[in-house]
Amino acid sequence: MAEMHIQWMIERIDDYEEPNPSEGECLIQIEGKIECDGQAAGLVEAFYLFAKAPASPVSFMEFWDLDSGICDVFEEIIAPGHRKFLEPLPKLLEMEKGFLVVHFIALRPQFRRIGLGQEAMRELVHNFADPRVGVVLLDARPLQHRPHGYDDFDKEVRDLPWNSPDEDQSSLIRHFHSWGMKHLPRTRFMFATPHDLIGDHAVDWYPGLLYDPDEDFGDE
Repeated sequence: MAEMHIQWMIERIDDYEEPNPSEGECLIQIEGKIECDGQAAGLVEAFYLFAKAPASPVSFMEFWDLDSGICDVFEEIIAPGHRKFLEPLPKLLEMEKGFLVVHFIALRPQFRRIGLGQEAMRELVHNFADPRVGVVLLDARPLQHRPHGYDDFDKEVRDLPWNSPDEDQSSLIRHFHSWGMKHLPRTRFMFATPHDLIGDHAVDWYPGLLYDPDEDFGDE
């Protein structure tokens, strides 16, 4: 396979109650530009969220509600009654409370069907799923059927199949099963643990490596 590199851009969007993100609750937006042999190959967007009680109303107000995209995730994975997440997420989060939520991995036409999507997912988990992460979520909606998809990912949407949304989503779900992920019932999400995807957690957590106690934590 050709050599892949991802240029990461991260931004912490919580209120910095604990300045060092490695030591406290935090919400971090992650964007990546995927390159393959020096050529632009695609995009990845995700969020890292760690809260001590992620399903609680307090965590919703302090973290999940800070961004409309991550707020929509919470509303879809929370169980009726708003006291816990849908099964089997509570069991996976018993010890490790953190989430890595992947909004999309989008590849340009010439870089599809060569295993680059799974490699990008593994690289994302390798860099951002620290030992506090219990669950990795992946939005399985096809890019070509998302609102404003062509505006947001013009080059990444080109030449994707245009069947019914349900048919294209079913095809993607089957594909993500081959990555070691499972479908979260009644949602658009796939889920896995970091161990399912890379056999471990991130050894050198990327946001932690960037933290400088003498400087503000922000865009890099």
